[in-house]
Amino acid sequence: MSKFKKSLVYILGLSLLGFSVSLFQKSNLGMGSWDALNRNFYVGIPIDYRYLNPIMAILLISLAYIINKKKPDILMLFPLIISFYIGLVIDGFLLVIPDVSLMSIFYNLAYVFLALASVAIGLNMILLCSFPLPALDQFCLAISRKLRISFGKGKLIGEALAIIATIVVGLIFSHEEVYFYMGPNTFIALVFIGIFVDFFALPVKKIVGDVNDYRSVCW
Repeated sequence: MSKFKKSLVYILGLSLLGFSVSLFQKSNLGMGSWDALNRNFYVGIPIDYRYLNPIMAILLISLAYIINKKKPDILMLFPLIISFYIGLVIDGFLLVIPDVSLMSIFYNLAYVFLALASVAIGLNMILLCSFPLPALDQFCLAISRKLRISFGKGKLIGEALAIIATIVVGLIFSHEEVYFYMGPNTFIALVFIGIFVDFFALPVKKIVGDVNDYRSVCW
């Protein structure tokens, strides 16, 4: 795959991640654990995602480097740019995606599973490119390497940590009435994201074409 095509696939994959967050927010079933954590900051401070995402990226990348006892380098800045871009995508889609939170459960579930599909497709597109992962995935990768477990188990631990952090931050901002912006989808995403990623892996690779093995994606 040419560098231009690879870059295009990468950007589209990142855009799908932002699109999925917007879909979650327009439903009434709660959000994924990390998205719920960000939502508590977004409403509690408040702060736009274009600024919130880079701040969270700095925190996650710093933790990833600390976990792996890795010295700071220039690659730490790349996820910051990625997060800023995803934040812009989220802000943009929030302006145009219809809100279905007051509609039937059918429409809300449709948004949730469309969001999960978008995440899965986007992650598979990103993993096919030899560029740095988003900050969250780099953090989970650092956990998996430190504990010598699979990347999937590292993501599971990362999700669990996010749920704890979401509750703590939600209590600080008194978001108990909205259940800290968590809901059924918080746990739906936890259970189904791995299944969706595996399901879309082969179709995405067939459509996108032959690229570098995802294991070459590192930081």
